[in-house]
Amino acid sequence: MIELNNVVVRVGDRSAGGFTVSVGRMAVEGKAVLLGPNGSGKTTLLRAMAGLIPYSGSIKINGVEVSEARGMLEVSSNLPEIYGMAYYVWGLLEVLEDFKGIDRDEFAGIMKRLNLDLNEIVKRPVFALSAGQSALVRLALALSSRPRVVLIDEPFENVDPARRGVVAKMLLEYGDEGVVVTHELDALRAFKALHAYLMLEGRPYGPIEVGDLLESGVVEGEAQGALLTVSIGGKTYSVVKGGGIRFGEMGSLNRLYGLLE
Repeated sequence: MIELNNVVVRVGDRSAGGFTVSVGRMAVEGKAVLLGPNGSGKTTLLRAMAGLIPYSGSIKINGVEVSEARGMLEVSSNLPEIYGMAYYVWGLLEVLEDFKGIDRDEFAGIMKRLNLDLNEIVKRPVFALSAGQSALVRLALALSSRPRVVLIDEPFENVDPARRGVVAKMLLEYGDEGVVVTHELDALRAFKALHAYLMLEGRPYGPIEVGDLLESGVVEGEAQGALLTVSIGGKTYSVVKGGGIRFGEMGSLNRLYGLLE
């Protein structure tokens, strides 16, 4: 289980346009999806969960406090700052094979499923990968250690439609528990049975089943029987089944604020 209690993550300061992510309590059993527009704080929260940035409060993964953890090889993430330790992709593979237990055959198999030329990709400098290739290579590296816990950030961004379905299947296959961060609603149909949290303006709301969310919409005010009640721009909105501005028709949560104006 991933447990967050009274977590606060501060980024920058007010004068620099910084913001604060605040989580009262959030418990993830199995896998969950963290959804929100760009700039809502979801990747910041994932970085704290991965132990990459400081936080106050408590974040525990299977009973271990993240800020005190050392050598948690069962946890794996595709966050880009983890993969800046080598110049070439083959160098990354060698380093992570030694320190993370990456299985080269597993990596090769994932690359094949993604229709990427392994021999060509591993010879490239990491910075020379396209945005889509970088996202897919980092995902392949994260999954090829067969982790128990996955912390995956924006796996569909810059990935072509033909590969998105493959990525979704792999995210369901690998890891017993974890969190997938995305703003792409179109890619969620494979995750209908998973729980989702909506991250809005630095605060998560939920959980709600992905399937229910895709069939729901947003209306202003507190609606009777609402699945969720959220605050956006100082106003109260309700997530209701079958009405309002439909999540399943947005395509991306980046459209949410514009649709509510």
